[in-house]
Amino acid sequence: MQPITHQYFISICIPAYKRITDLEKLLDSIGRQTFTDFEVIVTDDSPDDTVKNFCNNYPNKFRLVYYKNQVALGTPENWNEGIRKATALWVKLMHDDDYFATNNSLALFARAIKKNSTAQVFYGAFIFENAAKNSKKVIKCNWYDRFFLSLSPYHMLRRNYFGNPSCIIIKKEVPYLYDNRFKYIVDFAFYIELLQNNIKCCYIPEVLIHVGLNDEQVTNYTYKNIAVQMYENHVLIEKIGEKTLKNIVAFDYYWRIYRNFNITSPQDIEPYYKENIPTVLKQLITFQQSLSPQLLKIGLLSKLFMFSCYSQLRIAGKL
Repeated sequence: MQPITHQYFISICIPAYKRITDLEKLLDSIGRQTFTDFEVIVTDDSPDDTVKNFCNNYPNKFRLVYYKNQVALGTPENWNEGIRKATALWVKLMHDDDYFATNNSLALFARAIKKNSTAQVFYGAFIFENAAKNSKKVIKCNWYDRFFLSLSPYHMLRRNYFGNPSCIIIKKEVPYLYDNRFKYIVDFAFYIELLQNNIKCCYIPEVLIHVGLNDEQVTNYTYKNIAVQMYENHVLIEKIGEKTLKNIVAFDYYWRIYRNFNITSPQDIEPYYKENIPTVLKQLITFQQSLSPQLLKIGLLSKLFMFSCYSQLRIAGKL
């Protein structure tokens, strides 16, 4: 491990868990960066010393600091642990199955930071890469996406415009961490919190990150898990406020969740979320219950019903 000689500009924080092949690919992509004013911090949740031994034997190309979590922290607390241990001005979280798209990725982040001194978060275009299916897809945040997001942070419920945490860089002084109550919605819930608190975010149009997709990722087994979805999304509305539902994108988000999980009464939610849910959501459920499930499955009709429900509640002064 190289000694600290000055405060680094960027801390690259890697929450690791067993995947040595992926970790090596990420570290190799870091070693090729043309921008070199950074440190690498690995926080390890693995049940054995595989990652520790790998890090200790990795070629000494840059400052690499390894920490073994005495108790596995899980997602996302292991992300937060890396952020807490970062010493640089900026924090670049990198999942161990993601990697930098080009040798200039960090340089482009650094250049954007220096050009936009008031921004505290930067995000860029990225590539979804599924090695098992040999598929790649470039994801960009177009001008109209950024326009809608500028209107309200709740447009993040329509689409995660920033990508996963590997796709952003955040100023160390920003006083927010990832909410450890969340697994599936953890990233965009964090972004909504930033935007709600007027943290300025800036987009970089170049492709900077390769985001790996695999069956072991938490989002894959939580996506259709009713227990996860009911709990997390009701904690979310508790956190960001019932007034959020005045935004039609947020209203539609909960409309689709209840439709997709066939929620027909508030009692269906109680096994997963013990607190009382907002009255507006109860009325939304009642409205859906009056409709044929077959009709609700038809996308266009479902959207029209949603608009009708939203309009009725607005007219009645319930929203």
